[in-house]
Amino acid sequence: MTALTERTAPTPDGINPSRARDVVRALYNRPPLTAADLSAPLLSLPDGAPETSLPGAVQFADVPATVARWAALGIRGVKVFAFGHDRDRDATGATAPDNRMVRTVQAVKKEAPTTAVTTEVCGCSWTDHGQCVLRTDAGDIDLEATYRLMGAMAVMHAEAGADCVSPTAMLDGSIRAVRQALDDAGHRDVGVNPNVAIHTGLYGPFKTLMQTDPRSGHRRGLQLEPGRAQRDALLQARRWIAEGADSLTLQPVMTTGDVLVRLRDDQKVPLVAYSTSGEWAALQALGTAGMVEYLAMLVRAGADQVLTFAAETVAEYLEARRA
Repeated sequence: MTALTERTAPTPDGINPSRARDVVRALYNRPPLTAADLSAPLLSLPDGAPETSLPGAVQFADVPATVARWAALGIRGVKVFAFGHDRDRDATGATAPDNRMVRTVQAVKKEAPTTAVTTEVCGCSWTDHGQCVLRTDAGDIDLEATYRLMGAMAVMHAEAGADCVSPTAMLDGSIRAVRQALDDAGHRDVGVNPNVAIHTGLYGPFKTLMQTDPRSGHRRGLQLEPGRAQRDALLQARRWIAEGADSLTLQPVMTTGDVLVRLRDDQKVPLVAYSTSGEWAALQALGTAGMVEYLAMLVRAGADQVLTFAAETVAEYLEARRA
């Protein structure tokens, strides 16, 4: 018989479930997810717009009550999207002084001043062709005009109270142009959070509701291909940081957990994991407890914030469990 003293002792490199009492496990445990880890998309629709089942898609009149409810639950951030009006080829509505985006940002900051507001900076909600960019008569991307549009939008959002702006079209040079426009206008403390967007069908409900699908063609040229996402996302992230980005948003995340892990390993800037509109149906099928586990996984994988249509549902669940 082997003497007890000759047994090989286990390496003490973590809590062993079979050796740690409940009080010890609780001593070292941390909440896997809190409401503070969550931000919510806020889709500002015209008053009188039909009701939708997508959480956070509200008529403008309901914006104050919505953000107040979220803030009370501990949700600390919103990303504002506005349903474009007065659309035209040059997206002139995007820089109209009193457009719905401006009024929504102002309403959020008035009702919940400590809520961090990020805005979408993109032409797709404002162009009559649904493209993220402006185009020349020949149909090519008009880079300089698009840069000017994005810069002007960013400055207008900052002046309305936005804390961070999020250029959506993955267009080389656009982050530099937005950063320069903000700095020139005296908004050096407003962050720039561009998207690392991967082509997917998981944007569908948002595009349908906000009418941002291009009338012709597609926008794959402004998104990464999923088959190369692991490599290209790292390269794109480095480009955005070099152009002046302060943080990054990866979207979608349900099918790109591997990319999130690699981005976290490669980058030290804050990362936002965007659980897009097409994921909402799948999350509902999981149930709220499943939603919590899924979103907690994204935090473990490296997300500093999770932007999700499930934010209110999950925050309510977490609050009820604390009670």
